[in-house]
Amino acid sequence: MNKNHLKFIDKINTTKFKKLKVKMKSEIKIGTDCSGIEAPIQALELLNIPYKHIFSCDNDKHVIKNIEGNYKPEILYDDIFNRDYDNMPYVDGYIAGFPCQNFSTLGKMKGFEEKNGTIFFCCYKTIKVIEPKFFILENVKALVTHNKGKTFESILHELHKLEKYNIYWKVFNTCEYGVPQKRERVYIIGIKKEYDKNFVYPKPIKLEVFVNDIITTDPVDNKFGYLTEHKSKLLNELVDNNKIDNLDKHWSVNLNVSHQKMCYPKLDICPCLLAGNGGDCIFYLTSIKRRYTPREYLNLQGFSLEFKQCVSNSKMYKQVGNSMSVNVLCFIYKSIFESLYYN
Repeated sequence: MNKNHLKFIDKINTTKFKKLKVKMKSEIKIGTDCSGIEAPIQALELLNIPYKHIFSCDNDKHVIKNIEGNYKPEILYDDIFNRDYDNMPYVDGYIAGFPCQNFSTLGKMKGFEEKNGTIFFCCYKTIKVIEPKFFILENVKALVTHNKGKTFESILHELHKLEKYNIYWKVFNTCEYGVPQKRERVYIIGIKKEYDKNFVYPKPIKLEVFVNDIITTDPVDNKFGYLTEHKSKLLNELVDNNKIDNLDKHWSVNLNVSHQKMCYPKLDICPCLLAGNGGDCIFYLTSIKRRYTPREYLNLQGFSLEFKQCVSNSKMYKQVGNSMSVNVLCFIYKSIFESLYYN
């Protein structure tokens, strides 16, 4: 099996960070919401950080199959809205990739205490009740500019009102942290002031792994190479219009569209993986003349080879497209742990 997509770990495991991990003798208690395929847990495992998986939460039965097949949370919630918040267990770290719902009316409200219908409110309430040492919230880049920036300002305002946390945020691009996928997501990081010694954003690294490096070495079914007449026509039009110079090069392209102008090919890196309906949004790699497999999609999100696919291919594609990037979380974790544990 190909491990090239995990080379970013070498950039994290510096001598200094290895010494820090020795100090982290007790297990970190972790809880996640909108858990998906648990990129936050994957990142801890890749970093070899001792942890205790306290809870996960997801309402998709297909996601739950993958959670149960790969992880062992002590509690698995299936309803974020109707759980007993007052008796939720403590965690040191809380991570949630809350969906980008319609926040257009948020700025008119007095606060999230009145916004019971949004998942962000549930994440906010969880932080308020549990008071973890740190939290990470992830969303699409567009959240930053939604409603002329008012939505994001309101979210930050509510988090600052907690008063106990230093709040940081930044847009991270997956391909700037060692994995060849252009995926921009905003991460909001909160660290309790009493523990935050000196948080520093992780610096981007030079990309040394490209899409041809993450391709599986396992046999691949011929069905992944099948193209309809329309998709073959799109490829030819991309060449004719100089959007792709050579099909033997490593061009990742979306052929699940009506017109070649919507294909947005990328050379040597993959465009942002999409969730869609799963099987209808898979990128095609010209150099190998086929679509990426679910395992290769997992590679493009930084998942370990130990992850087991417990659902159909279409469900797997969708879940990977909805996931956080494991490599980005690894770098964020490193910065958080350096702030928490260095004297």
